[in-house]
Amino acid sequence: MSCGMLHSSFQNQALGVKNIASFFGISLTGEELQGVVERSSFQAMKKNSQKTHGALGSMLFRKGGVSDWKNLFNEEQNEKMDKVFEERIARTKLGTKLKYEVYCKA
Repeated sequence: MSCGMLHSSFQNQALGVKNIASFFGISLTGEELQGVVERSSFQAMKKNSQKTHGALGSMLFRKGGVSDWKNLFNEEQNEKMDKVFEERIARTKLGTKLKYEVYCKA
């Protein structure tokens, strides 16, 4: 990853943190903003996942990418997951936000 890409990624994360802070009426200094961005990076969350999520931490914070489920689910398991998602979650607000069709379907 080039330095420019890292800087751009930081700026995008910083903008997201600023928007969330603004929504809650919180004012952050530049140092506080940088601290939040650093602590909320995937690598930082993965490092602390045992403390924050217990035994599930290593399963929840594995690689930080999309579509790795293909390495874990066989075809039958994937079909079952698709069916359960469609039956229980697909038509909810959460189902829409998850973008299941984009990130979770083969």
